[in-house]
Amino acid sequence: MMTSINFTETFPHLSKAPIVEAAIDIRIVPSVKWDETSLQRELKQRLPDYPKVESLRQARYQLPIGKQNNPIVEDLGCVGFKVHSIDNLHIAQFNKEAFVFSRLKPYLDWAQLSGEALRLWTIYFELLKPMEVIRIGLRFINRIAIMQEQIEGSDYYRHPPDSLKELSWPLTGYLHHDVIWVPETQYSVNLIKTVQNIPGEIGLILDIDVFMGNRFEYNESSLKRFLEEMRWVKNKIFFTSLTEKIIEELK
Repeated sequence: MMTSINFTETFPHLSKAPIVEAAIDIRIVPSVKWDETSLQRELKQRLPDYPKVESLRQARYQLPIGKQNNPIVEDLGCVGFKVHSIDNLHIAQFNKEAFVFSRLKPYLDWAQLSGEALRLWTIYFELLKPMEVIRIGLRFINRIAIMQEQIEGSDYYRHPPDSLKELSWPLTGYLHHDVIWVPETQYSVNLIKTVQNIPGEIGLILDIDVFMGNRFEYNESSLKRFLEEMRWVKNKIFFTSLTEKIIEELK
């Protein structure tokens, strides 16, 4: 079996990369008591460049037996905070058991995404003091806009979704989900292909979520290495999924 990750392999630079959102998701086992007042105060003090701070609340709903009974709603309180950068292109969640950082389009580059995510993760780590990390996820949502009302999937995907071959009925939409294990690594990939139809335009969605579910005691060098490897896997999946025709158009 071939080695999966090969950093000597390079990928084309796309000046028109179709990324609409890139996210890093780190889930943890916390070691300190949750204190929403203290956390909110610390976030406002430490992140003046993220002035908008939203409280994230959670509720549990129960529907009692019997048509006349009203639903029972249990307020579970604040489970985290969402902060927005001044330009609203960076969004981070500081949750009880997870840190999530997102960059919206226009996507700049990996150095900018990972650098800012790790800067905010360091603040999260100092405030919640995780005992261990239990999952890391790297997700890139791509949308390729095609200004046509009909397309041939094989022009864009190397392995396009297809309708039943025995029938001549056209495929007008799809939602295709693959779960892929990356050999000789700790990583798996959720790969989703779907389509958005709006008048005069078709949006091909290629959603790549690389994740690792192995627990480990956090250290900065390990996290950086995992993210670099996951980025390579994401690139490999992306360029293997698309045809040379569309890759050339995105350069």
